[in-house]
Amino acid sequence: MGRLNLILLLIASFFFYGMLKQVGWENLEQYFHRVGYAGLLLLVPYGIMNLLSALAWQVLIVDSTAPVSLGRLFLLRLAGESLNQLTPMASLGGEPFKALRLKASGISWQQATASLIIHKGLMVMSLVLYIFLSLALVPFVMPVGVFRLGLLLACAVILTGAGVAFVVLQHRNPCVLLIRLLERWGKCPAFLKARKEELASLDAAMAGFYNRYPGKSALAFLFLFLNWLVQGVEVYLIFHLLGQSVEWQLALCLDALAMLFTALGFMIPVQLGVQDGGNVLLALGFRLGAAVGLAFSILRRIREAFWLLVGLVVVTWER
Repeated sequence: MGRLNLILLLIASFFFYGMLKQVGWENLEQYFHRVGYAGLLLLVPYGIMNLLSALAWQVLIVDSTAPVSLGRLFLLRLAGESLNQLTPMASLGGEPFKALRLKASGISWQQATASLIIHKGLMVMSLVLYIFLSLALVPFVMPVGVFRLGLLLACAVILTGAGVAFVVLQHRNPCVLLIRLLERWGKCPAFLKARKEELASLDAAMAGFYNRYPGKSALAFLFLFLNWLVQGVEVYLIFHLLGQSVEWQLALCLDALAMLFTALGFMIPVQLGVQDGGNVLLALGFRLGAAVGLAFSILRRIREAFWLLVGLVVVTWER
């Protein structure tokens, strides 16, 4: 799996270089001069987004005798998301790190893991809602004939199906089911058999959460949905700094559609090339120009690099 991810990353790097060469650095430079030091403002929205995600995570940690502060969860999320983005593990490399650090804080590993899995499911479902609400605005802001709305809806439906399947699976005792299947095939490792009861308690923690804590589930979902809205604000801010007057409806549409492209590159570290190519295509589709689309993408990459670096510092500190 790791080798495939790295091959895809290499291909994506050539693709990204090709986009830079095609657009021309001189065309991008004028936009970066226009942004100037005001670009530091772009660090703020992601900080707010991570705070909202940390709030949602805190809500989902229940039945714990060792409460974890919001500040620590904020830092652990930064660290975990850095590993998710940089490791060739389909955006999952940081989840074990988060669970282990929570366990070190006195949270049982079952509770820590359950909170992360439920958080991931609610994040996907809140993204689905965000995308569908944004797609509803597409006919009002998109030039006629640029994209077929049906294709966009099909992609959103696929994402919805994946999200629903992930949430439903949490109610079906996935750990115990996996052990039973492996035992039936005679392939179950001894260490899994030894922890069957612990894994059953993890299944129970996930399966019963939504019924036992509907209020907490709804509150966490709200925080995560607000997280996506702040990301739309970031898009609006970037285009404003680039000197492009876009309406908030267009900013939301651009962000939601960009998220569909990002989902396609989940196996490539930092979604290099796929996310950037999607941004350029969307900018062309909305008649903003390829240079604007690539400048937008690079500014987001710079913001991303800053927070990834902070996250890696936290990883080093935690170890």
